[in-house]
Amino acid sequence: MSYHGGSSSSSSSSSSSSSPSSYSASGLAENNDAFLKVKDGVNAPEGFHYMPNGKLMSDADHIAVNGYAKKTIKSVNLDYSDIAPTGGLKTITILGDAGMVFSIEVYEGNRANYYNFKTRTWGASSHKLTNVSPNANNYTVNVIFPAQSSLKTMTINVYAETVENIKTQHTPVIEERFEDGSLNFNASSGSDSNIITKTLYQDVIKNLTLSTFAPSKSHSSTGTTNGAVSSNRMIIDEDATDPNIVEIGDLISCTGIAPGLGVLVTKINPDGDNIHEIEMSAADTVSDGVTVTFFPAFRGLTPNNIDSTTGRMALEVVSGSSTSVGFLITLTALGSRGFSQTRLPTTEDLCFINPVTFGSAALPITGEDISGSTFYRWPVTNIANLANGMALDPSRSSTGANTTTPAFISGYSASKTLQRINNSNRYHTEIEDYNEQDSYIAGVDSAGNIAATLDRNGRVTARAGNIVFDVQQADALKADADVLVIAQGAEAILQATGMGVSISDTTITPTQVSTTTTAASSASTTIALTEVGNVLVGQTVRGVGINAAVANPTVVSKSVATGGGNIVVTSAQTIEDGATLFFDGPSNELLMRGIITVTNMPIVDTNLFFNVEGFLNAG
Repeated sequence: MSYHGGSSSSSSSSSSSSSPSSYSASGLAENNDAFLKVKDGVNAPEGFHYMPNGKLMSDADHIAVNGYAKKTIKSVNLDYSDIAPTGGLKTITILGDAGMVFSIEVYEGNRANYYNFKTRTWGASSHKLTNVSPNANNYTVNVIFPAQSSLKTMTINVYAETVENIKTQHTPVIEERFEDGSLNFNASSGSDSNIITKTLYQDVIKNLTLSTFAPSKSHSSTGTTNGAVSSNRMIIDEDATDPNIVEIGDLISCTGIAPGLGVLVTKINPDGDNIHEIEMSAADTVSDGVTVTFFPAFRGLTPNNIDSTTGRMALEVVSGSSTSVGFLITLTALGSRGFSQTRLPTTEDLCFINPVTFGSAALPITGEDISGSTFYRWPVTNIANLANGMALDPSRSSTGANTTTPAFISGYSASKTLQRINNSNRYHTEIEDYNEQDSYIAGVDSAGNIAATLDRNGRVTARAGNIVFDVQQADALKADADVLVIAQGAEAILQATGMGVSISDTTITPTQVSTTTTAASSASTTIALTEVGNVLVGQTVRGVGINAAVANPTVVSKSVATGGGNIVVTSAQTIEDGATLFFDGPSNELLMRGIITVTNMPIVDTNLFFNVEGFLNAG
């Protein structure tokens, strides 16, 4: 069998190398082991060489008596990262014995095009850099790759040559294989034949998109009124203490509540005597049996991972490369919502999302209490990209409807209680209990399953297996598809994608909200405006005519959700028609800027998300 390889890491030599040359009289005259073909300007006859005493000797006779002078190619090194779609240069470094003889061949695909080392161009004609023999222990050569518009595979062959009395060989083979058993040419070294092969890829540009994500506060839920509502208290049929139903801060929407009020849930079980009761930020009238929708804090935020890319940042990055680039994400709230920052985002707020499909039944662990039909261990169709510490989907509906959270992938450890004799007391013997680990189950386990698919770099992309959570999950989770497993932070993203990532120099800038009055007001808390869509309950108001000395006027309500309408503020104001008013505090639009640094960009388009729950408030 013949195969070939080298170190998987890129390598270069700081030593100088000889200029390219073919094996010839002039090229080998300085090699002590090589035949001397020219003496005093006279060429030896074909098949003969000069001896040190100046006499001629047959090449064949010399080899028959003395054998070959053996030389070794020790390694073939280059940078194996992908070639940019726009083309680029790769340097091949060959290390070995001075006087080694080799040839180099570089071609595209199934020998569709060859690199011509002389003209430094590509063409259909076969070409090799033939019988190179450096006088040093290293040799370097550059290959120039043109622009491409599709994925290309580039092959580099280095042949150990036998020329006259110089016999060149590769070091003994050391194999490296991918998980599926196929040979990893780039990570292997040496060869059992005269050829070593290396592989490069040239791919199209990859897209890295930056968006936002609110894992537990995006999906809405519903309830039903139990009795008519005529105040700021509402009773529903469902358990209001269940966070999958309703949470403090939810926006309430139903028939009877004016959309412009922006009514929020302020308390749950306010008196401690009714788990079905909630308190609202404003009073209104709602009938019995009405369906109520509860929108969590970041419902409708754009961009998001659910249904909108508006405002996201898309970056173009070469696969396998590293880059630092500025980004801008425009965050826009759903009507009647506004955002304010609690801190600046960091790298640890970044997430990668893995959708997971669960098997038809959980896998109980020996000794586990499953009396409540809850389980730690679950089979999934694909464990690739999963690791300990990743979070289970906390959404109250949709893909997280049947999850029990917070929950994280984690190894399971069970212990047993044993007894031992304690003889430390000279007057009597004590028997004491102690715990000893009885079993351990990994958080992510292949369960003996082989990899179903690997990418071109040998990274596993699909493999069935089991995962274990630190919180038991209900039987209802079985067979659920596209349940999210969240890799948050630099380490988790690296485990999930193979990509290093960090962000720096982040800023968040709210967009100033302003509008004009459509009528004069005289000592009134009601102000008529041309547009109230971006005006939020809780914002403070400033502008010509606003009397802040009385009190910081704050928006209490508005008559309509969008368009022209009236707002009510906390203190009476006298304002002229056409006056411009400014609204400070939470904003319906934030501009998030920063610099993202990426190392080893994946070979597929990749989406990263900022988990906004960590650094934003929504009002």
